[in-house]
Amino acid sequence: MSIFRRRSETAPDSSAAGEPANSASYPPDDTSYATYEFADEHDEHYEPPRGGRVGRQYRQHAPHRPGSQGTDRHLEALRHALNQALDGWWRRGELPSTTLLRDGLLALEAGHELDESHRTLLLRAALASRKGMLTSLRYQSDPERTALVLHERLVDATGALPAAELCRLRDNDATSREWAPPLIRLLREDSEQAGEPQRTLARAALAELETPVAPADVDNLAMGMWPDTALDAPVVEGEPSALPVRGSWVRAVLLLALAAAIVGVVIWFQSTDRREMVQVPGGSYEVSDIQDPAQTTRVTLAAFAIDRHEVTTAQYRRCYERGVCPWPPRTRSETRQNYLLDPAYAAYPIINVDWDGAERYCRFVGKRLPAAAEWEVAAGYAPATARTYRFPWGDQFDRQRANSAEAGAGDTLQVGTYRAAGDSPFGASDMAGNVAEWTATAVDQDGITAYVVKGGSYADPPDDLRVRANRVLPARTGAPWLGFRCAADLTATRGG
Repeated sequence: MSIFRRRSETAPDSSAAGEPANSASYPPDDTSYATYEFADEHDEHYEPPRGGRVGRQYRQHAPHRPGSQGTDRHLEALRHALNQALDGWWRRGELPSTTLLRDGLLALEAGHELDESHRTLLLRAALASRKGMLTSLRYQSDPERTALVLHERLVDATGALPAAELCRLRDNDATSREWAPPLIRLLREDSEQAGEPQRTLARAALAELETPVAPADVDNLAMGMWPDTALDAPVVEGEPSALPVRGSWVRAVLLLALAAAIVGVVIWFQSTDRREMVQVPGGSYEVSDIQDPAQTTRVTLAAFAIDRHEVTTAQYRRCYERGVCPWPPRTRSETRQNYLLDPAYAAYPIINVDWDGAERYCRFVGKRLPAAAEWEVAAGYAPATARTYRFPWGDQFDRQRANSAEAGAGDTLQVGTYRAAGDSPFGASDMAGNVAEWTATAVDQDGITAYVVKGGSYADPPDDLRVRANRVLPARTGAPWLGFRCAADLTATRGG
């Protein structure tokens, strides 16, 4: 039985089903529009493999053939509805309806393309409703983002995904070996630093993920699983060994492979911080003139790396707990009273930090603040065309690619929320909007040392989010719209 069952040949009445207002006009009015309902994911019926019955069923029952005007119209309506649902998620934290989730997955299974932001939203909805989870996972292209979304659901006190269900997803999703390691790292951080009930939820999920299971093949050793004990037959004194010489060699090889896998995991964790950076090659680049942003100047930069994401509250807290970084004078954000204290915002950008606090943190993790020129190149330079975009993603502003004043969130969002649609050509996220960012470039203002701030924030209009837009602030400034990220010389990059 398919995870989707055909329900009717008539477009559903979304208002009667209590659907959100933003999906009231979806699907389009068409009496021949075929719809489906979810089967219970918790019985023996799992989603079919990619390209399996769901895709064929969609093609068989859809009222128009792929490429026809009818199919194009339905896809256009679906994408429009998903864009509206993204607005609802970013502004109010509302997830799309199961109708929209179902139709989005059907479109993917039928071979149609959806933006990565749409696919991420479908995964959020699938995990919240516990419907279509494996199908949603199959269409994720960013393992780190997948780990963030899974982590978010696992520690949600209002509706956490059961740890046992997580293991089912891991065991049945072929891409789990990519998203499991970053997920384990996030859960370990919460199990040590988060408050309750997030700490307990994280520990439960971590215990399930780290429970050894027998591998089906050698590849499973790369996931940190224990070797099959059936290969290690007991030796009874006075009787011949069940696996004489050959058995001991098999055992030795498996133990060596396991040791290598463990060492690999250790090395992975030690290099995690480096993997969270993007690399920018050295060379000559055209950047804005700090004194006159309307003008440009050419600079020569050595190769460097810059953080993929803005520094989060959880990361900064570790520096504070070591006695290195000062605690911000204010713990509230624009709209959240206990922003810096609530574990729910652990993956959101640190705010209210002055230049000294930002510089101390970067030194704490073996890095430094980026120069304004480095920041600008990482934010907008496109290697393929050897030119700098106006915005990280291109020359036209798009309100669905950045947390700006036009997006309407009115506060910070989790780092990487707009990834990868809003990323720079080098892969850095949130270089436009969310929080403005300190740089290491100093400017003298009437005898007072100030520093260049780049990127704009959730409170700024599009012009302030341009790659070459500059702002200069006194070093002691701390604000709910101001944060930072770190950089490092490539030869000196190390974990913190």
